[in-house]
Amino acid sequence: MSNVSFEIRIEGDSEGYIAFECPFCGSDFKLKADEFQNEDNEISELYCPYCGLINETSTFYTKEVMEQVEVIAQNYIADELNRMFGEIARNTTSSNFVKVKYKKLEKVNIKELKNVDTVEQIMKCPICNNHEKVLYCTGLSKVFCSYCGVDI
Repeated sequence: MSNVSFEIRIEGDSEGYIAFECPFCGSDFKLKADEFQNEDNEISELYCPYCGLINETSTFYTKEVMEQVEVIAQNYIADELNRMFGEIARNTTSSNFVKVKYKKLEKVNIKELKNVDTVEQIMKCPICNNHEKVLYCTGLSKVFCSYCGVDI
């Protein structure tokens, strides 16, 4: 069986940040898209800027992104089943013994993923120079860099 890959497009907010969600504490934060999608430095793990815990990058995707992945996979499966049953139906049209009829599976509409502007504060890591947007209350919060984990 071959591997299949899909591309998901997410439109950032007006400053180019895209949303993520911590799998541990559930907090939302944003990362600058061009830093996160840097082909020179592939990011396999992220730190939560709030709780500081680390996990694979894919576990930080928002619920909306994961729903999009599910819809794309469902549409791919529907296309493949429609193709296979269409071939079977065409191949049995001349047979007197077997007739195959099928109803095509319908695809689910894919919604566009957009990030809206919010009131988070932009933080820059002094170590790796990457940026993130977090909800920050001066003196009340500790913020960790999502890329290198250092306390900002």
